Amino acid sequence: MKNPTSRGRLFRKYVVVLLVLVGGVLMASSLVELYFAYRETQGAIVRVERAKAVAAAARIEQFLKEIELQVRETTRTASDDPDASQVGPARLGFRQGLGAALAEQRELDFLRVLRNVPAIGQLSHLDLAGKEQLRVSRLEPDVVGSQEDFSRTPKFVEARAGKTYWSPVYLKNDSEPYVTLAVPGGKYAVEVTTAEVSLGAVMRIVSQIEGGPGGHAYVVDSRNHLVAHPDSRMLREKRDLSELVQVKSARTDRSGPSAGASVAVVADGLGGGRVLAAHAPISGLGWLVFVERPAADAYAPLRAPIIRSAVIFVLGLGLSVLASVFLARRMVAPIRALQEGAARIGSGDLGHRIEVRTGDELEALGDELNRTAGQLEASHANLEAKVEERTRELAEANADLTEALEQQTATSEVLKVISRSTFDLQPVLEILIENATKLCDAPFGSIFRFDGEAMRAGAVYGASAEFREFLQHNDIRPGRGSVVGRVAVVRQMVHVLDVLADPEYQLSEHQRIGGFRTSLGIPMLREGMLIGAIFIWRTEVRPFTDKQIDLVTTFADQAVIAIENVRLLKELQARTAQLTRSVEELKALGEVSQAVSSTLDLETVLATIVSRAVQLSGSYSGIVYEFEEATQSFHARATHQITPEHLQTLRATPIRLGEGAIGRAGVIREPVVVANIEDGQLVAPQVRGILAREGMGSLVAIPLVREDRLLGGLVIVRRERGAFSPEIVTTLQTFAAQSVLAIQNARLFRDLVAARRDADTANEAKSAF
Repeated sequence: MKNPTSRGRLFRKYVVVLLVLVGGVLMASSLVELYFAYRETQGAIVRVERAKAVAAAARIEQFLKEIELQVRETTRTASDDPDASQVGPARLGFRQGLGAALAEQRELDFLRVLRNVPAIGQLSHLDLAGKEQLRVSRLEPDVVGSQEDFSRTPKFVEARAGKTYWSPVYLKNDSEPYVTLAVPGGKYAVEVTTAEVSLGAVMRIVSQIEGGPGGHAYVVDSRNHLVAHPDSRMLREKRDLSELVQVKSARTDRSGPSAGASVAVVADGLGGGRVLAAHAPISGLGWLVFVERPAADAYAPLRAPIIRSAVIFVLGLGLSVLASVFLARRMVAPIRALQEGAARIGSGDLGHRIEVRTGDELEALGDELNRTAGQLEASHANLEAKVEERTRELAEANADLTEALEQQTATSEVLKVISRSTFDLQPVLEILIENATKLCDAPFGSIFRFDGEAMRAGAVYGASAEFREFLQHNDIRPGRGSVVGRVAVVRQMVHVLDVLADPEYQLSEHQRIGGFRTSLGIPMLREGMLIGAIFIWRTEVRPFTDKQIDLVTTFADQAVIAIENVRLLKELQARTAQLTRSVEELKALGEVSQAVSSTLDLETVLATIVSRAVQLSGSYSGIVYEFEEATQSFHARATHQITPEHLQTLRATPIRLGEGAIGRAGVIREPVVVANIEDGQLVAPQVRGILAREGMGSLVAIPLVREDRLLGGLVIVRRERGAFSPEIVTTLQTFAAQSVLAIQNARLFRDLVAARRDADTANEAKSAF
């Protein structure tokens, strides 16, 4: 058994394995530390350079947006009247006259912008045809009505289409970069204001970026031409940077799925040499800001982690060699002792004990082997007894398992029924009482529901048809005279061994028909509130076991869950219906708002409002009235499903203020509801008979009021009798508010047309004079 060659091989194996493990761990640790240090340092450098580019891009974008805002504030249109955009000498003459009146104000606005915004060198105003009407410059005399044609230039074409136009960058005096801005103005007839913007501020922003020794920042436009650089000599070269790797990468990132991500690349720099280049876009212009830093300077912090990892690896490898030799020597000797002892025990020498004194897991292993040998030696003496004992325990476990399986099967069946019967509770209760009765070895059972006053039978199992009929017509009230009533009082389990021997039991008729003796009642509680009870009984005197009582309690809990699920589902169904109505209301209000904002035709807007109001309120017809203050009467302006006879009557004899429901609503400034048109005294006499013949049952009148001024009213009629719900009245008030807005807009438009007509008459009279 003592083989020196085998011992040597085991020793060398342990040395090699430990050395490989320890050395491999050290190498992996060093490589991982080096990798993450490299990634963290590189990420920090990239974030810093990226932050510089983003900050510069934000400042440039803010500078350009402020200039665009200043230019937009000076933009004035000759007219926002839709007729001004039409063809015709009279309409164009009107617009040109109004434009001449604004020319002086526009020139003052241009001068103010030149004073407040030093970057703007020149402002021009182009009319509808693209001809220059005004030019204000810092260095040249102002020009009015030059009529220079810019209609085919990109700045006019794009701005005329409603877009903001930024021209490519160009140089003035071969040194200072400029860009032309063109913005549209007007809603129906678009005119254009242009501005020449100096990019000197962009040059200063770029010059202020700190790029380290040999680093710098610059800006390229959408054509990849250099437009800003700390060295102005670079601009005069008008270089195209499309072939630079960093420019290609930036353009690819902006057009790809990861556009806008933080990107930095190592490539040849603008001035030569390898650089780390980060960029940031200037949104809306297609410009890019680049910050370049020499790659050697950027990655200098990575040298220290590499040197540190190499030193740690060399030291760790040397220590691992020494540790491997030491551990291998300590492990070989006790392993041989364990091998020899295990061989003797395996051969049948159960009295042999292994002696290992290493104070570690090998000694614990030897002790375990010794204890195992002792146990094996003792097991021979009582093996037969243990086999018999285990057989008996297995039989008991099988019986318990069978019972538990039956209970789980019943519970699973109940849960399946609960999951299928979302709104129908009756099948769930029937399955519950059937399984509870069978598993408790009882022939009869019933589930009672508590309605707040009495217990009512909900599901019955095993009982005769006579007893079922009896329970349907005889509710059990809370009290100690019955098992179910006693459960309702104490709200705890009630177990009566024999109801005939119970002095408190009083429902003799129930006992005679049902024939029960031993009875069990379990309450069904939800958060302490009584919902019902499970009642099972036997026709013989035989008590229920504790397991059976616990089982019925479990079924009671499941019944509570089923009842609560049905209640919650019904509440959810009601809430869903309410949300659906809210969505329909919002959709209708959106259509009404669109009609109000898209047209000044009052009849069209009011017709849309009254039709949607009738639809959402579930009514039959409706009328929108406009109140005439001069005659103190209401006139129908829009209707929905109103008969010609009804409408003719209203036009012949308008309803006066204070008359009928709408007249009363106009007086009190509150909605008026008539629950019964035939009995209602608030129905206008001229339409009461018509509504009765048409079979209308009720109506509601909503006043149209703006700033305590009565503008009209909304009347909704339906066939059903009864008061309108508060929700419907609130919804109709919303439509009334939209009607107020439409009427007010129409009146303002009429006033504006009248004022314009008077002004035209005055101008004609003045011209004739």
